[in-house]
Amino acid sequence: MKKDKKNKVLKFIIVFLFVIYMTIYVSQLTGYYEFKNYQKTTLTKEQISKFEDDVKNGKNVKLTDYVVNTNKHYQTRLSKMGYDLSEFISKMVNKGINSSFDFLIKLVDE
Repeated sequence: MKKDKKNKVLKFIIVFLFVIYMTIYVSQLTGYYEFKNYQKTTLTKEQISKFEDDVKNGKNVKLTDYVVNTNKHYQTRLSKMGYDLSEFISKMVNKGINSSFDFLIKLVDE
């Protein structure tokens, strides 16, 4: 029984890794990654030409006008609450450990 269960788990892991490998291989074969990089450079070239045109025309230029923000904000109220809760627990555990060590130091010193 145990051997059969181990074989199933091993087969699942092998199939899972194979699927991941094939996904990466096909995306590389189709040039998906290179296309995404090409899109980024095209956008950058467009922004550079826009910047150069604005400088030639004597407009006020700001760096923020030409930089595209690609960072997305994924935080929701629930994730913020989870983050705040983990920070609170971390501080409490840290205080508890520090006070425990302070107590042990006082015991050893006396």
